[in-house]
Amino acid sequence: MTAAWRHVGRTAVGVGIVLLVFGMASLGWGAMFLFNLRGAADKAAARRNAVRAVTASRTMDLGLTEPSRFGPWFFRLLGGIALPGGLFLGFIGLALTLTG
Repeated sequence: MTAAWRHVGRTAVGVGIVLLVFGMASLGWGAMFLFNLRGAADKAAARRNAVRAVTASRTMDLGLTEPSRFGPWFFRLLGGIALPGGLFLGFIGLALTLTG
């Protein structure tokens, strides 16, 4: 291996570790919202409606006073997308870390 290509293995390991960390974070976030652990999806929907109410009072836009159409099901859907995506990122990161 020439000196110009020695950094490639270290770069792959670094990228693998970053992907592994992001994958595990996405896995935890996705599971939290998908399975509504500790009421995460319900709290997120309530927080969204509270932010809309504050924004409505600041901008005097009465259309924002109505509750959002995106309820807890929307946050569960996002969790359902993030959970397998996190698994995929984690496995790619693990493969890059072990082969690099």
